[in-house]
Amino acid sequence: MCTGRHILAAFLLLCCLGTMQGRDFPRFTFGAEGAYAMSLLNFYHRNYIASEGDRINVKGTETGFSSSGQILVHAGVNLSAKFNLSLESGYCGIYGGERMVPLSLKGTWLSGKNPLKNRWLAFAAAGCGVVTSGNAGDFSGIARIGGGYRVSLNRFAKLDFIASLQGAYIHPETYRTGRGEIISGDALRRNEVYVGALTFGIGLTF
Repeated sequence: MCTGRHILAAFLLLCCLGTMQGRDFPRFTFGAEGAYAMSLLNFYHRNYIASEGDRINVKGTETGFSSSGQILVHAGVNLSAKFNLSLESGYCGIYGGERMVPLSLKGTWLSGKNPLKNRWLAFAAAGCGVVTSGNAGDFSGIARIGGGYRVSLNRFAKLDFIASLQGAYIHPETYRTGRGEIISGDALRRNEVYVGALTFGIGLTF
C-alpha cells in the first residue's frame, strides 16, 4: 500500500542522486498552487448487507457536476535543467463534501533549457491522502497528469498556469437506499468510488 513513508524515501533518494551531478542551475525549489476542480464522472462499487439480510451489490457510473477548491504547497529539487522532482501536499476537495490531505510525488518536465525564459511544462503526480471528512482517517489514493505554461517573472520567481486530469480513489460514507441511514461495520463489505475531475490552477514557484 502507498504510504507517506514510501513517498518520502523515494524523494530523498532521488534528491541525493541529483545533488551528485554538479549542475550549474538552481538546485532546490518551493512554491504554492491554488486550483479549481470540476468532478464530472465517477465509477462506484458498493456491496453491503441490507437490514433484511439480503446482500446488495451495486456498481456503475455517475455523471454530474461537483466543484471544489484545492490549495497545494510543494518543495523539490531540479535534477536537470528540464526536470524537477518535488513533494506536494495541502488540502483538497475531491467530490461533494469529501476532502483529503494528500502527499504526492510530482515530476515536472520543462521545455527549453533557459530558466529565465517562459516555458511550457508537463507534469505527473501520484500519492496517497488522509481523508478529513466522512470516514475521517481513511487512506485514499490520488493522481494527476497535466501541463501548462510557466512565466518567468525574474531569476527566482515563476508563475505557472496549469490544467490537469485528476483521479481519486475514496471510500465515502454509504447510505441505505431511501432511509438516510449510514452503513458501517460488518454490514459494509465494499465501498469504492473512483472520481474523475478536471482542474485549473495558478501556481507560484521559487
